[in-house]
Amino acid sequence: MDSKQRAQLIREANEAFNSEDYDKARKLYLQTNYREGLIRMGNYYMYDRRLPMLAYNYYKQAGLQEKVDEIFQRMLMALSEWIGKDKFKIQQPVAQESTPVSPSDFQVHPILREKALEILQKNGEK
Repeated sequence: MDSKQRAQLIREANEAFNSEDYDKARKLYLQTNYREGLIRMGNYYMYDRRLPMLAYNYYKQAGLQEKVDEIFQRMLMALSEWIGKDKFKIQQPVAQESTPVSPSDFQVHPILREKALEILQKNGEK
């Protein structure tokens, strides 16, 4: 696609977004790989619709790592609430924005680990 055609499609996508035709805007933003438009879609799903899992994909596609990390940290916090804070312990403070969180930053309670391995073993036997 040449730059003139891409610019026209981006204008159409912005018009669609402003007219609340989010499906058309989404398709055009993805087709043109327009970073700012993908961020707009991510913000729409994150803040207007409160659907962070949908926003995650747009932020990831746009390369907006700080938003991807924010959603990841929110998911970890929700998971820790769900399974119990006593079973989900952070060994060190969550890293600053510049340092990504890794699985080695967390310690899983031995009972939870044992149960997960038991489930995996049962699924492997089927």
